[in-house]
Amino acid sequence: MWKETYKIGVEFIDRQHKDLFDTTEKLLRIIQDENVLTRKQECVNTITFLKDYCVEHFAAEEAYQLSINYSEADTHKVLHRVFVTSLGRLENKLNENDFDMPTIKEFAGFLMTWLSYHVAGADQKLKKQDLLPHDKASAVADYVERFAQSAPRVLKTMAGVTASNITYSTYHGTTDDVRIMVGLIGDYSGEAVFTFTKEITYNLFKQITSMTLTAIDELAYSALSEIANIISGDSASLISESGKVCDIKTPKVISDFGGIDNRSGFYLDTEYGRIAISISIE
Repeated sequence: MWKETYKIGVEFIDRQHKDLFDTTEKLLRIIQDENVLTRKQECVNTITFLKDYCVEHFAAEEAYQLSINYSEADTHKVLHRVFVTSLGRLENKLNENDFDMPTIKEFAGFLMTWLSYHVAGADQKLKKQDLLPHDKASAVADYVERFAQSAPRVLKTMAGVTASNITYSTYHGTTDDVRIMVGLIGDYSGEAVFTFTKEITYNLFKQITSMTLTAIDELAYSALSEIANIISGDSASLISESGKVCDIKTPKVISDFGGIDNRSGFYLDTEYGRIAISISIE
């Protein structure tokens, strides 16, 4: 999973990042092991590693950012705290479910997706891009614009996926698609619904991990949920910067597609398949 493009040029941070990726990749590979005890032990090892090593890494990274007067240092601390909270929640769930396969896959999907985006995106001290102009009157249209700005950037950063075309129209989808809903709160309440085609689901996993997904199951759902969460969080930041209060809720997989086709939205066509996002606010 580690790519040389993830390097930020600070030797000790790059080394720590690579160790984190190596640990995540080992967990993904051990999922295929038929020995239940082996899978459980590797999960326990991974969690122990993350709880100890990430505390050390986060502290070192935050100290470095302060030393260079990094403008997003406070925001970055929040991202680290959110990860620690999520790790604790998943550790509890693994213990409650006796490290069953669905929960292991949920844990692995979250870990690989969060790590890929965090290191490839948030850790890269990128230049702040200009916001899109307010060229549409309605709040829904403004939200759609922010999501349309964020989604291609996140996909490019996370998986090297380039959007070849953005079409401002709802995507009707098929029964093979996976849909993830992220609640929106703040000045407006509503939701963003992400539709991932079967094609892009398999290809995104391949791009991020260099491994082949064999079925759309908890591992895929967890990874797609985290992708939707990252895009929504980035979009909410853009919306907030434009003067509106916007925050997001925890993503969830949905099976009821009713009413989605009547919402405002867009879809991205890429060389790896299609992702669509529709927005509804009150």
